[in-house]
Amino acid sequence: MNKKQLLLQTAAQMIREDGISQLSLERLATKAGITKAGVLYHFNNKANLLRQMNEFAIETFEKRITAHLSDGPYSFTRAYALATLDDVDHGDMDLVAVFISSQEDATSESIWSDVSTGWDERFAVDGPDQDAILKLRLLCDGFWFAVLYGYSESFKDRAATLIREACDELIQGGL
Repeated sequence: MNKKQLLLQTAAQMIREDGISQLSLERLATKAGITKAGVLYHFNNKANLLRQMNEFAIETFEKRITAHLSDGPYSFTRAYALATLDDVDHGDMDLVAVFISSQEDATSESIWSDVSTGWDERFAVDGPDQDAILKLRLLCDGFWFAVLYGYSESFKDRAATLIREACDELIQGGL
């Protein structure tokens, strides 16, 4: 991981732990163990940092979706679900905090709104049973929030199993 990615991850962790209002370039520098000038080299202000954090979170998730795309029914929906599980498996829940906090920043909210619209379009053409797609999507979105807010390991394991089972049911034709 390069220095910029480390700063993005550290800033995401700070948002998850303390909230977006507590994020500053100076605090990020202290937490990352570098000078403020080192942070400014990568991000000229907090707004730029937030924009890049959101873009990094989206890029990471989109790569995971792409990695899971496969032949068969409901390819995008299943890839979205498996990418959701990847976020937890890779310990990237700090990136989910970036999404959640985006509601507090107009530019971030706009970035996520555009991405969400794109996902909505992909879900809409992914298969004939739109209710089954919505059920799996809501299960995934709820899973993100539950994991982020510290639900027990047994809950996470059971929820992950339900997501995998729902993916299998989509392949078999019913949810």
